[in-house]
Amino acid sequence: MKILKSLLRISLALAAAVALSPASTAWAQVDLTRIAWIGDSEGAGFTAHCLTKRVQVDSPSAVIARTENVADFQQPIVNDPGLGGCLVLTSLAPSFTQEPSTGTPANLALARPYNNLSIPGCTVGDMLRATTASQTSGNCALFIDLVLRNAALHIGSQVDQAIALTPTFVFHENVGNDYLGAVTSGTVIDGVTVTPLAPFTADYNTTLTKLAAKQPKGIVFGVADVTSIPFTTTLPPFLTSGGKLVLNPATGAPIPLLGPKGCPTGVPACPIPATTLVTLNAASYLPYGYGIPCAVAPTLPKCNNPLPAAGDPVTGNPGALIYAADVAFLKQRGADYNAAIKAAAAASGYKYYDVNDFLLRLKAGFDFGGITINAAFLTGGAFSYDGIHLTPIGYAILADDLIQFMNANFNAGLPRVNLTTYLFNGGTNGGLSGSSSYAPLNGEDFERAVQAIFTPEFARQLASMFSLSKPALVQGDSGPVQRLEPHYRGPEQP
Repeated sequence: MKILKSLLRISLALAAAVALSPASTAWAQVDLTRIAWIGDSEGAGFTAHCLTKRVQVDSPSAVIARTENVADFQQPIVNDPGLGGCLVLTSLAPSFTQEPSTGTPANLALARPYNNLSIPGCTVGDMLRATTASQTSGNCALFIDLVLRNAALHIGSQVDQAIALTPTFVFHENVGNDYLGAVTSGTVIDGVTVTPLAPFTADYNTTLTKLAAKQPKGIVFGVADVTSIPFTTTLPPFLTSGGKLVLNPATGAPIPLLGPKGCPTGVPACPIPATTLVTLNAASYLPYGYGIPCAVAPTLPKCNNPLPAAGDPVTGNPGALIYAADVAFLKQRGADYNAAIKAAAAASGYKYYDVNDFLLRLKAGFDFGGITINAAFLTGGAFSYDGIHLTPIGYAILADDLIQFMNANFNAGLPRVNLTTYLFNGGTNGGLSGSSSYAPLNGEDFERAVQAIFTPEFARQLASMFSLSKPALVQGDSGPVQRLEPHYRGPEQP
């Protein structure tokens, strides 16, 4: 019976995949022979903390180009094992490791700009102006010279190089680097980890005006709600054990984790409100007892100490809590960003693609012949081990959604993506080990997996990926403090 059920699931999935490819592939309204994709890590095919050929070949733009058999589509391919230290599953215990960050460029000598100009970590201002590593920070600085190659090309920014391609269709994708660093660092400060609205708006207006003057057909992405990704939604604000809430024996209520805000004078830690977001950074603190009452776990050396609510300017340790006021600020800023993008898109003639709508549908789940892919961390199949970036399956689903968007908005008649390879092989080049074929995890395995991935060092690396280039001193809750730098010693050890 189990074999029959498995065969049925496979048959249904194959039938669904075949159904996604219409008989007619003619397209008269959209010419994809010279795609120009300006973007960030999602556009680049970044996954599980790294950029590597195994997943770059399944970046959204590559999937779209391959669906249409585009003859000359070029990306800044990085040979395996890639750059950044790819997270891979090593056992079903579960345990994880990182591959060496020793990948080398595969087509660095291309005499023209790449079609996929996406650079992980870049903000909209970086996409418009930055030309070399010295003009930006974080992952944008790490990858910008690999992608733009201005030492040889001398063409300019992502926007400048896209225009130089004389593109037949433009994608402008920036899903949140202008405020994602506030979440990964746990430090929410407008003008430091969050781009103010005025320069953001001005940069989008300038960018789309320049692009539309060269190519009037294009799509501009909205930003994602950075408070609604697995990195911020996986861990509850309560103590868990074996994947289940730990209940107060006297009241039967869940036991809140401890944080530093709203406490009586002289009390360093108190229960966090249920409206607080606990990011995956907490996994690097909880094993030592941070955030856990000593009444529950008296043997943990740091019990009764709070989970940090913000990054430490001295050690560089990222924060793990986002209180309700900061959550509301980030949600409002995301909404304001999207309003500005919609207005710029309307003025330029570009079509606005609603990323948040896609993520909501992904959270609910896409069903392919009985196989459900959703946004659940570690088990959903769409998000990789860093809780932020998609897997090859996720990227393929995004590409298919974009094709449907183009068909609806440009009368394009583009063929749908055949998802069979992604569902059963992890990607056209195999994907990353374990990154798209997740073994079911029970509560205890799930908790151990999160802790194995989000080590203190990895939490620091992730926070530094999205750092913005700002002054050394910033205004914090208690006055001027040093800006967070990529230097990290981890939580105080027992």
